[in-house]
Amino acid sequence: MFSLVVLAAGKGSRMKSPLPKMLHLLMGEPLLEYAIEKADVLGPRRLSVVIGHGRDQILEKFSGRQYGENRDIFWAIQEEQLGTAHAANVGIESIFPDGEENGDSGDVLILNGDLPLLRPETLQQMLNSHNESKADITVLTCVKSDPTGFGRIIRTGGDEDQEGLLQDIIEEGDADESTRKIQEVNVGTYLLKPAVFFKHYKAVGTDNQQGERYLTDVVVQAARTGNKVVTIGVKDENDTSQVNNQRELATAQAHMKNRLIEEYLDAGVQIDDPSSTYIEKGAEISAGAKIHPFCVIRRGSKIGPGCEVGPFSHLRPGVVLEENAKVGNFVEIKNSRMGAGSKTNHLSYVGDGDVGERVNIGAGTIFANYDGENKNKTQVKDDAFIGSGSILVAPVTVGKKARTGAGAVVLRDRDVPDGETVVGVPARQHNPKKDNTGKSQD
Repeated sequence: MFSLVVLAAGKGSRMKSPLPKMLHLLMGEPLLEYAIEKADVLGPRRLSVVIGHGRDQILEKFSGRQYGENRDIFWAIQEEQLGTAHAANVGIESIFPDGEENGDSGDVLILNGDLPLLRPETLQQMLNSHNESKADITVLTCVKSDPTGFGRIIRTGGDEDQEGLLQDIIEEGDADESTRKIQEVNVGTYLLKPAVFFKHYKAVGTDNQQGERYLTDVVVQAARTGNKVVTIGVKDENDTSQVNNQRELATAQAHMKNRLIEEYLDAGVQIDDPSSTYIEKGAEISAGAKIHPFCVIRRGSKIGPGCEVGPFSHLRPGVVLEENAKVGNFVEIKNSRMGAGSKTNHLSYVGDGDVGERVNIGAGTIFANYDGENKNKTQVKDDAFIGSGSILVAPVTVGKKARTGAGAVVLRDRDVPDGETVVGVPARQHNPKKDNTGKSQD
């Protein structure tokens, strides 16, 4: 069994943002959420998240968040940022408060919180390799085309010998010109025995550019004193993309966007133009749905089979499109349900609505959901017809098979009864004149 420590205490000053780095969004989710989701998949015995800068905001955002099978997260506070080794020590001590250095305490997986693209499958392979090799420490590495910003791996056989034993890890700030040419880098993910960590942590100093205790020095110290230190490589270098600034966040977003799009395509979703389509993590799209170009689909949206979205549609959180519903050009929907076979094809806003089945919402319709103080609900029942340019001022209900004329303004609490037609501003019941045959003259 193993425990997981996530390092998430850094200031993130290079983001140049008042928002803590771990709360910056990547495809709709905070960076820190990606690390906790890995715990959901891997199921560690214990999970400790080390926080420092912006901790109050982080704790507020993740209040009540658990992992796995309703397990609590240990929130470890790093009062001073004294280096990665110090952060790891804070985290490990939080889950082993009695200094469980031996016995059945298990190994500890240490993961940097700014590696959102690292796949759980890679970490599982790391766990398997570590156990099979009976290593004291396993280090995750990657050969990168551009190693800038990463610590370089120094091996006994030189940088060309990928099978050589790990000899040193040189941080970029401490590297000379020749060392910076090495392309194999330290990813910042380690699996180690707590006893080995505690032993060598006490021996590491601060003789480096940052004047901090590096976790890499713990690893190197262990290797040089006879502990078994092995490495495992990540094949796809994109999976090891760090997020330290806005440019790197944008790069990670592009990689994650493509990864998610591929998952939807493989699941049977038709996406006409993946390059122009933005689908956040956490959106649910059924096989057989069709997404046209230039759509934005936020996390928490649910799109049923046979639905059609776009082009130029925006589905915000809380949207549910039931089977064969259609959302067309320049339509925005927020926190609303569209029943089976219903459609809103053009230039409309549907906010906080409950739309039944086979409803037609005409071009330019507005669900006026906000009265300046509260958000209110609009209900449109089965088989209703909403004329072009209608404004439905919530809270209001349009009944079954009811109709609104073009440009009608249905005021709040002025419900339209089943089967009735309303027109005008404000909308009123339409009673067409009839000729002597009983047919409407209008």
